[in-house]
This record gives sequence, C-alpha cells and structure tokens, in this order.
Amino acid sequence: MSASTTGHGVGQPAAAVICMPATGMNFAPISPQHLSISGTLTTSNIIMANWSREMWQSVVNRVLRMITSGPFGTHFATAFAIVT
Repeated sequence: MSASTTGHGVGQPAAAVICMPATGMNFAPISPQHLSISGTLTTSNIIMANWSREMWQSVVNRVLRMITSGPFGTHFATAFAIVT
C-alpha cells in the first residue's frame, strides 16, 4: 500500500488521505473522535502528588519527544499535550 497524507496534529481536523491499496482492502479517513486522546492521571505518591503544573508539563513533553522519535514517530505529523 502507498499513502499520501497532509498531516495535522492530535485534536486537529482530519487530513485528506489518499490510499492506493495493493490488495483491494478498504481504507477510510480517521474519524475525528480518534484524533485526540485525553485523560486523567491520578497518583498516590506523595512527592509526585505535590508536583507543580510546570513539572507535569515537563514530563508530558518528554513523553511527546519519545513518541515522535520512537518506532511510531512517522505516524505523528504533529503531536502536542497540555497539562491543565
């Protein structure tokens, strides 16, 4: 299969995707509900529980760097995370 995409980040509108399936498989654009991941992190570790928002943002930024540079990095045109 060969594919051409114009990438957008997590939480952004879906990009146009053109697929040329070699085996006749069906492909479709990714649904907007699957372009964003959100959640809540809870910890019982007293030290981590008292970390500042900036400290958590630093941890999340390291996770983003690992995701985008790891084996699945080519699957992320853009990735961002915000700690609130």
